[in-house]
Order: sequence, then C-alpha cells, then structure tokens
Amino acid sequence: MDYIFEEWEKKLSTFESSVEKDLAEIRKCKAEMQQIKLDVVAELQKGRYVRDTQRLVLSAPEIIIGNVDRNGTLFAGGSKVIVRGTQVGVEGAGEGGRLELRAPSIREIAEDPGTDGREHVVGSLSEVVSQARNIIIQSDDAEGAFSAPTAPTGGSGVRIHADKTIDVHAAMTAESREGRLTDLISETEKQKGYLKEQASAHKKSFTDLKKEMEELIEKRDTLAKDYENVRTNYREIRKASEEIEALSMSITEETYAYAEILSMLAETNRRLKCFKDEKSKIKKGDDFKKKPTGASVNITGENISLTSADGENNLRDNEESGITIAANTVSVASLDKEGALNKEGKVSVVAMNIEMATAGGADLKFDEEGILEKATYTAEGEFKLTSKNITIEGVDYEVADKKLKEKQLTADSKIKLRAKTIEVSTEGSANVEVDDKGKMTKANYTSEGDIIVHSKTFTVESTDTDIENGEAKEKALTADSKVAIRAEKMDLSATDTEGKATGSVSINAKAVSVKSMDVEKEKRTDDKLAEGSTMTIVAEKMYVGAKSKDVKSKKVQVVSEEIGAFADKTLEIQQDEGKALVQLEGGNLSAGGSKTQVYGETTINAKTEVKDELKAPKATIDNVEVKSAFKSPNIQDGMGVSAGGGGGSLSAKLKTEDAPKD
Repeated sequence: MDYIFEEWEKKLSTFESSVEKDLAEIRKCKAEMQQIKLDVVAELQKGRYVRDTQRLVLSAPEIIIGNVDRNGTLFAGGSKVIVRGTQVGVEGAGEGGRLELRAPSIREIAEDPGTDGREHVVGSLSEVVSQARNIIIQSDDAEGAFSAPTAPTGGSGVRIHADKTIDVHAAMTAESREGRLTDLISETEKQKGYLKEQASAHKKSFTDLKKEMEELIEKRDTLAKDYENVRTNYREIRKASEEIEALSMSITEETYAYAEILSMLAETNRRLKCFKDEKSKIKKGDDFKKKPTGASVNITGENISLTSADGENNLRDNEESGITIAANTVSVASLDKEGALNKEGKVSVVAMNIEMATAGGADLKFDEEGILEKATYTAEGEFKLTSKNITIEGVDYEVADKKLKEKQLTADSKIKLRAKTIEVSTEGSANVEVDDKGKMTKANYTSEGDIIVHSKTFTVESTDTDIENGEAKEKALTADSKVAIRAEKMDLSATDTEGKATGSVSINAKAVSVKSMDVEKEKRTDDKLAEGSTMTIVAEKMYVGAKSKDVKSKKVQVVSEEIGAFADKTLEIQQDEGKALVQLEGGNLSAGGSKTQVYGETTINAKTEVKDELKAPKATIDNVEVKSAFKSPNIQDGMGVSAGGGGGSLSAKLKTEDAPKD
C-alpha cells in the first residue's frame, strides 16, 4: 500500500505541474490518472461496475434508467444520468418510431467533454445537425402548461414560430465582445485562483494523510517485526491495521478529489488561454468597421414572403408594427447569374403611402413614453433612378377582357417636384474618366435628346406660399426669383395638329424685354447687339401701345439708325382721335390739323394749289399769272375779289380698336 501511495503522489505531482500545458499533455496526464481512479474506486468499493469487453445489452419491453424505485418513480433528492462514449446513438425504429426529450431546460452544445467529462473543447467539427422531412421549432408564451399544439408544416418543410420574439443574428462584435471577454477572463481568473487554493488544500491533506499512513505502517511493522512481538502486541497490531484500513479509505477519497480538482484546474487554464487568444485577435477601429468580418445571412426560396401580421393573419396597423430594413447599403435586384437584368424581372412596391427619403434625423428628442416630439431632418444624400423608360403617373387602371388597361387620370392626382435646384437633362456623356475613389475627373456632355411635356395646363412659377386652415394660398412672388430658358433654338407655338395657329401666347410682366444681344460670359449680362441678328414680329393684326381705349401706353419710343414704315393701302399717324394726322393712301400724302407748320427750307417739286389765302413777307416768282385781280400799293390792275373758300378738312381713315382679350 505504501508503494501505491508513493506512485499516486508522483503522478498527482506530475499532473499538477502540467495543468497549464497544452491539451495533449493534459490528456496524457489524465490517461495516467485513469489507473489511479480505478484503484481508488476498487479500494473504496463503492458503487457497482458492470462491463463487458465486447457488448452489453439491456433488453426489455420497457427500460427505465435513473435513480428510481421499482415503479420507475424518481427518488427525491435529485439524480444524475450520464451517457458517455465516442459515438452515442439514440434510435427510435419503425414507422411509428419516436424520440422524445422532456426537461425544464434542454441544451445542445457541440463541444468535446473529454474522457472525464470535465472539458469544454470546441473543435473544427463542432456542429449540430437536424435533418427531417418536417422540422418544427415553436416558442409559446405559456405558464404552467403548453396550450398550443405544434402546427405541422404541411408536407415537408421547416416551421419556426414564436409568440414573442425571433432573433436571427449573423454579426461579429468588437467592443461588446471585448468587454464580454474581459469580464469572462476576470471571472475565470478568480475561478482559477479558487481551484488552485482547493488543489493546494487537497495536496496538503493528501500529504498529511500519506505521512500519517507511513507512521502507522512503520508502527505496525515495528510491533510485528518477529513472531514473539506479534504474540505480545497482537491487540496493538490489530488496532494499527484497523487504523490503516480506515486511513486508506480517507486517503483514497482524498486522492480522487485531488485528481478531480486538478482536472478542473487544467480545463480552467485551457479555457482561460482560449479566452485571452480570442481577445487578442479581436479587430477594432477601422480594421473592424471598414473591413469585412465574414458574417452573413442568406435566405433563398422560390417564394419569399415577409408579413407584419398577428397569429390570426391580420395585418397589424399599430405604430409598433412594420418591417424595417436597416443597412449601410440596401440592394433589391432581379439579376441572372451573370449580373444581367432578367428579361421578366420586376420589382413592385405597392402601398397607400410610399415614402423614399435621403434625409437623416438629428437633434432627436423623445417624451417619457418614447414618442418623438422634436427632431431636425436634413435632406443630404442622393436619389438616383436609372432606366431606359421612367414613368411617374397618377392614373387609374382596370382589368377588362382579362387585360390590364388604363381607365382615366386619377381624380385630384398631383405630382410634385420640390427642391432648391431641379435639373432636367437629356445630355449624353462621352470620354468619362474617374479617379481611384470613383470620382469623375473628366467628361464631355452633349445635349442630344428631347424633353416633351403634355398637359392641358402647364405652369412654371416661382411663388411663396402659406398654408392657412389646411389650404395653400399664394403669398408673393419669391424674392429674386428667375425663370430662364436657354437653347440654340426656341419655339413657343400655339398651333393645332393641322399646323394652324389657333391658341395664344401671353407674356406679362412689369418690365418686358425682347432682344437679340450677346451677353457677358460669366455674369450673363447684356453686352452688345448680336451681329447679323434679326427680329420678326408679324400677325394678321398687330396692336402696339394699347390694349383698349382705357389701357394704353403712356409712351412708345422707336429708335434706330433706319426706320421704315410700309403699308400696301393706308399709312396714317393720328393725334387726339384725328385732330391732327398724317395720311398716306392711294399714292397721296395728306397732312391735316387745326394748324400746319413747316420749319426750315421747304422745296415743293410739283404743281402746288393753295385754296385759301396765302401770305408771305416776300415771294420771288419767276412768272406771275393773275386770273381775276392783282393788287399792290404801287400797282393795281383789275378788280379785287375775295379769297376762295379754302380746301376743307382732312378726315381720318383708320380708327383705334381694342386688342383681343386673352
């Protein structure tokens, strides 16, 4: 027995010195400890060991294994059943075969427990596999008893149900993982310290018991060193033997406990090293935030449906209900394996209200109930639609003759585009160059397409608006607002499909300027008249200077190096409704008024007739012919007669007309 204890002490000491070595060395020590445990169990003579080197079969119509009585009822005080092996199979054979596990808590952990069940080694093969035609996972919010049956999948499939919450995570953590490992390392360090104290205590107890055993054996051997001493010291020898036997039980129990503590300490050291290695490999900062972690969730199915509904399949409409997708990048695509668009691909979003925004919230403030009561939303991103054909419409549809057809424009429908700057372009790009970051550094853009707007009423305006009593009311033209149209050629036309001008074009402003001028390159201000420029204003009737008798210009100014006024029939200039006028008609020029005055030298190159008195301070006449009388202070011939009755008055041919109403 003394030799056995010496051998035990050596192996225990070797095991103690190896508890911080690698797993292979620890398992080697455990294998050496296996014989000690067998000797200890044999010495303690506790329990019952049944073993066969080939096969052991338990056979009965019903088998109950556990700490139970003859009725199969579990004894009070708890119990433990362990099935340990390198391959463990539980089979329920036959068409009606069934395997049922019931317990308040059931855990499946894919880790290697080791030969003694003390280890928690996670290897590369760690896996939990469930394979069946039907797999049902159901979480019921029940207390006392489950009331809801497990609903079948209906054929084959996987059904996951929860009354409350289902969480599916595929995400690596950094800061939280580091914090969790830090706490776990701290707790494991404490556990290690406690186990080392326990190991030291068991070692001391084992050493003390071994020393006491050595003293008892030495005492017994001294008392029984020869036959005479045996006869004389029989009682003392017997007592010493009984003490040795009792002490043997204690030392074997202590040996077993010491070995168990060393196994626990070895596993604690191994786990502590794993935790520290895992912590040292955690990616932090930009390595974690900007580099892939490899975490992913893949959902694949011929038909995938996400529904925010209750257990009775009612769509939920409370504020907390809904489907939320949050990611730095969200992509919805219908592409083939080559990345090309599917010919029949379609993405459909249908709802009473659809909102798509690139506005981020800031300065969020919530009340005590968690309701948002204040926030600032700033549109700061980009929204891009790319397609061969883009249609935005407010149209009602109907199905007729099994075909979807347009019915009519939706009543009160409205499409609104609102932004600080709105740009509509039909520019084609060419010679595009980008830098390493994808930023465009060079390109050529050429306007080459068409913009067509069809509408009964088309309005472009820049106005400020107020909302009063839920209705929008115009407040004023926006200060410094401007509408600019710029192109090489512009055409404003109100013609019908036959080419006839049937409509009208109206320009109304406090200041209207129509010009043909070059502009300053940067500021776009007037520079000079465009060389070779022309302006044509023509209509069947033209009205300049007046809209009606009451609405007319106070001043019309025409200035040019040359001005030509041409009329095929009549050209007339009137003042004050014909009181004074100049008239050109039938090749004749007529001028009339209450008085007609001509200043400067005047030459009349044709026959002239004066039908009333003619008065001049001096007249130089080459030849004078008098038909009735000629009178002078110095000369008199014939009888004087009175002047004629004059030439009458000039009547206006044209009258002002009111311009047509818009």
